Amino acid sequence: MRNSLNFNNKLLINIFFIVFGWFSLSVFAQGNQDLWLYVQNDRAGEVKSLLNKGLDPNTRTSSGNPLLMQAVRDAAWEVFDVVLENPRTDINIQNAYQETPLMYVSIVGDLPRARKLVAKGAQVNQLGWTALHYAAVRGHTDVVKFLLEQGAMPNAPAPDGTSPIMMAARSGNTETVQALINAGADPAAVNDKAENAVDAARKAGHNKLADALEILIRNRRPQ
Repeated sequence: MRNSLNFNNKLLINIFFIVFGWFSLSVFAQGNQDLWLYVQNDRAGEVKSLLNKGLDPNTRTSSGNPLLMQAVRDAAWEVFDVVLENPRTDINIQNAYQETPLMYVSIVGDLPRARKLVAKGAQVNQLGWTALHYAAVRGHTDVVKFLLEQGAMPNAPAPDGTSPIMMAARSGNTETVQALINAGADPAAVNDKAENAVDAARKAGHNKLADALEILIRNRRPQ
């Protein structure tokens, strides 16, 4: 009789944990579904609560964008800060296009958060497109200067050979172009289409900048 009672008690305990586990997973799954709504609306408190309950800070959207980078896309800066401070967050996580959180904050020109990312170990240089390319294409001179100070390569070639100064020339921001030149960027460097910074500036309608770069290249050539 006692063995039968013990068996029944163990059975009830097992059933309890199965039901409790299923309920917990259901609640967590619902919270995970709500996550992207929280991000979209910059509800940092709810996101922090999910993280405290075990949500992976490196979780991705259905299209493969990591949480930290989706926060940038949604301009959810309070969520971004919460995820950034989580010790489990991969600072150098990449999406399907080999983009990183540092590249994302660089293209929007957020210098304070670029500083925080680098302080936490974000890599400034990588093969292919870099944060410097991304900052340069929008003419974010302050971010460009910071990245260069952190060791960003001024002549880093993208997969198609495009250099940061070509991106800066496309933006038309002369201060950004000058900052790159001061750091050693070569305005004569060409991409796979044999185009250089002059061509990039002229294609974007920045003819005065293109003329100035053309003169600079001509003067640099050995006589």
